[in-house]
Amino acid sequence: MPATQATQATTHDNRPTAYAAPHAETYSLEEVVRISGLDAGTLRWYEDQGLIEGAEEDPYGGRAYSPVHLRWLEFLNHLRSTGMSPAEMNHYVELYRAGDSTIAARRELLEAHRETLRVRSREFGSTLRYLDWKIGFYLEREAALVRAGASVPNAAEA
Repeated sequence: MPATQATQATTHDNRPTAYAAPHAETYSLEEVVRISGLDAGTLRWYEDQGLIEGAEEDPYGGRAYSPVHLRWLEFLNHLRSTGMSPAEMNHYVELYRAGDSTIAARRELLEAHRETLRVRSREFGSTLRYLDWKIGFYLEREAALVRAGASVPNAAEA
């Protein structure tokens, strides 16, 4: 069997991409909801905000999403779960769509966001240590009450 040359997939503006095959399978709205864990309203919100390009219509009038959509949704969900604002996410998407000349700007945006997360992580670490101390305090207090013969109500009784 002769070898065939792979066809390069392209984005909306005809830039090559390694993310999708030219005849990649598509996913229905229901499948994207199941795979991504997003609800349909959130998915529509991402589209309305311009964070993902709209899905094509399938032959039956439903929405057809590509593997590229799934990759974008995964990336955007990571950004959103870390507290990146929709405006910052939109800025990133605009930079991406502007092409390779914005790679440094995209990297810098993600580096700045990473630093924000590192600061928040240290703050959460401090808060977790405090909560651990407070929980330990309550455990010791409960044990002391039990030793003293006092009744310690459980959370449902308190």
